[in-house]
Amino acid sequence: MRVRAGSAVRGAGVGLACLFPSLGGRARAVLASYAVGWPLGTPGVQLLVVVPDEDAEPWKRAVVPFATSAVSWSAMTLLAISAVRRSALPAPVAAALLGSVVVVGDSLMTEVGERAKARAEAARRAAQEAAATDSPDDGDGTDDEAARS
Repeated sequence: MRVRAGSAVRGAGVGLACLFPSLGGRARAVLASYAVGWPLGTPGVQLLVVVPDEDAEPWKRAVVPFATSAVSWSAMTLLAISAVRRSALPAPVAAALLGSVVVVGDSLMTEVGERAKARAEAARRAAQEAAATDSPDDGDGTDDEAARS
């Protein structure tokens, strides 16, 4: 497993957020770490991502996926932070554990996503090559089967 820079930033932000006493401070830390980690590497753990249609305006195609995944990520991690803060573990230990789990989980899920994307791309390429070699049409606009009979 390779630890990704974006995953490390998100994990550090979650760990740091565990140390803040107020919900507002925790939310700011989680959102800031997500925003800083996004350009370093798209997150592997994404609870909800909305992707606009291809014909949508360019700003929507850039902003909507980030905004929806940031909100869902923040909600999920804030729930996890609240649960960990209520546990019997001291806050610094809980922060280190939860931050580490986020780094490892995010990095693993990124690798899983990259492998799935590579398999899909290879299958798409193979399908295109098969379609190109199996096509009886020679590009002249006539149906070769009909011409042969």
